[in-house]
Amino acid sequence: MNRSQIAKKLQERKAAKNLLVAVHRGCSGGNIIENTIPAFEIALKYGGDIIEMDASKSTDGELYTIHDGQEQRLFFSKHNVQTLASEEIDQLHYRNRNSFEVKQKVQKLEAVLSHFKGNTLINLDRAWDCWDDVYELLDKLSMFDQVMLKSPVTDACLDTLERYEVPVMYIPIVKKDSELRRVLSRNIHTVAVEVIIGSEQSDFYNLEVIRELKDRNILVWLNAIRLHDKSTLTLGRDDDTSLLVGEDEGWGRLVDMGADIIQTDWPMQLSHYLRRRNAVASR
Repeated sequence: MNRSQIAKKLQERKAAKNLLVAVHRGCSGGNIIENTIPAFEIALKYGGDIIEMDASKSTDGELYTIHDGQEQRLFFSKHNVQTLASEEIDQLHYRNRNSFEVKQKVQKLEAVLSHFKGNTLINLDRAWDCWDDVYELLDKLSMFDQVMLKSPVTDACLDTLERYEVPVMYIPIVKKDSELRRVLSRNIHTVAVEVIIGSEQSDFYNLEVIRELKDRNILVWLNAIRLHDKSTLTLGRDDDTSLLVGEDEGWGRLVDMGADIIQTDWPMQLSHYLRRRNAVASR
């Protein structure tokens, strides 16, 4: 498959929707656990265009949809899943938002990808430690046209992407202009760029990079999630601001900045807002 064939579903979705909603680890809450098929199904039901998931590898080579480092919260466990064998991971039970043990177990990446094989767009985020295994799985499932890999900009990641025979769709997370230049200088299939604008001191505060990316037909990914209160990903124009202050002050500003994709923890609310905004604009 060439680059245009691989990116066809993404481009068609973008043309149909204009602005795409990416959902952070699916819609979790209550008894629904993040990074699982139920969470992803709900995310799509509530207006998500791209489901974002993470992958970790067991010591014996099995891939699972889970963000390592979250074990204390998810299982009350101090053991990183990447230090466990698949037999041990398979025995883990998630805890829900009330800290009660639930039946839901950690799901294997192959099962999750197979479930969504077809037209669903998937962003595989925290997975760069096992990209070679992921690549083999995407080849096995013939899903290169659905899955986008995301990572911080490192030479190791860029080198890996350049050596793959199939031009895997890639989304770098860039905080500095020098990082963006490194990506654009490489022979890799960059379909979007997650632009981090943490403050007015950011290299990207003047938004010239957004205009440049659009000129290059690369989608602009702006992140509205609030990971914690000590940092901001897009000048504080995030989910918290949108829900507690006003949607125009949060998500609306990201649209005005030129976002092609907005990542959120609240896809239903964001989707409703975008429909209302578009209805007003079309009057």
